Amino acid sequence: MTKRTLYSGQNMAPTSIIQFEGARVRVVALNGEPWFIAADVCAALEIENATKAVKALDADEKTLTSIQGIHPGPGNPMVNAISESGFYKMVVRSRKASTPGTQAHRFTNWICRDVIPSIRKTGAYGVPFALLNDHTRRAKAYTIKASKRGRDLQACKEEKEALTREEAQLWERYQPQLPEVKP
Repeated sequence: MTKRTLYSGQNMAPTSIIQFEGARVRVVALNGEPWFIAADVCAALEIENATKAVKALDADEKTLTSIQGIHPGPGNPMVNAISESGFYKMVVRSRKASTPGTQAHRFTNWICRDVIPSIRKTGAYGVPFALLNDHTRRAKAYTIKASKRGRDLQACKEEKEALTREEAQLWERYQPQLPEVKP
């Protein structure tokens, strides 16, 4: 039986997200190192059995942790996270990653061609989670404001239509049309 580090006392928040073709991989910092949510990595690599994929990693490449905002299942507040080396192992071990045309193959190419070189050159890749949260908050506020403005615009249109009908009635009542004269 392998020993697993358990970060149960920490309610970590995702620090960044890397996104590829709609697949989002959440990244958290544990003891200053990036750890990837295993279920997200498996989804991006089209690995159906995340538990089996995580079990294949060395003990120091996997952990259970509680992540703020992530609720994996009823009664289970813990999620599997994998270290950077575990992430790379999972990428290179993926069978579908070697099959051209699959999402896993494109994801692996993206990791090897874009993500890793960017991390090597700049020390980071992905959108910081705090910025995504801020964007989400502002997008939600915009949706509420736009909805209110839409209702206000609809009310203005209805008021304009009512005024147009009223004007037509006034003209009809106080200045009726002359009868048509037939030649």
